[in-house]
Amino acid sequence: MAKSVSAGQLSLDLPVRTALEREDFMVTQANAAALAAVERWPDWDHPVLVLVGPRASGKSHLGKVWQLRSAAVQVDACDLTLPLAVEMLQSGSLLIEDAPGARLNETALFHAINLAREHGRSIMLTSTSDPAQWQVQLPDLASRLRAARVARLGPPDDALLRAVLVKQFADRQIAVDEPTIAYMLTRMERSFDAARQLVAEIDRQALASKTAVTRSFVSRIIAGFQKD
Repeated sequence: MAKSVSAGQLSLDLPVRTALEREDFMVTQANAAALAAVERWPDWDHPVLVLVGPRASGKSHLGKVWQLRSAAVQVDACDLTLPLAVEMLQSGSLLIEDAPGARLNETALFHAINLAREHGRSIMLTSTSDPAQWQVQLPDLASRLRAARVARLGPPDDALLRAVLVKQFADRQIAVDEPTIAYMLTRMERSFDAARQLVAEIDRQALASKTAVTRSFVSRIIAGFQKD
């Protein structure tokens, strides 16, 4: 990936470092309630919290924040099995990412929730959709999910979208000046996923062409996105 020490310097091929600590999480009105729900642990009033938000909205970041606080074990929803759930919950809490996934093991999740309730464990699930929309076939699991607490990450406001852009560039070790960020905010699609894709493309093209990341360079890439 690309790195630029300043907006006037050329890109270098260096790895991306994604900052996922609590202090790296940018808080605005769009995500403050979800963060508060996560940080309320271990004083949750229910053993299961479902964190819902669009792609690239910070669910995995908040999941990591909670994982560090709770020492939870992480598993993708599509990889959850009953033996694995039992093993993981024996040692502590459980973070299940990207639920419900393409092939959710409903029996495994149902028993995991029961185990958490019985043994004082906690489960966090991350998802792009509300659990009521998961089309769960197991009635008992559907009942458990209806009882779970849901924390939602809202669409980005100006402050959060700006912070996401800055963080995406920082993760790629690219320094971008404020006028360039302001220009992007007025012309890009206003979504977390669009911010992620746009910065990734800027990084890719800057590295390929050995070009500095300037406003004029960014404008050409945004124009290409809009044409597509």
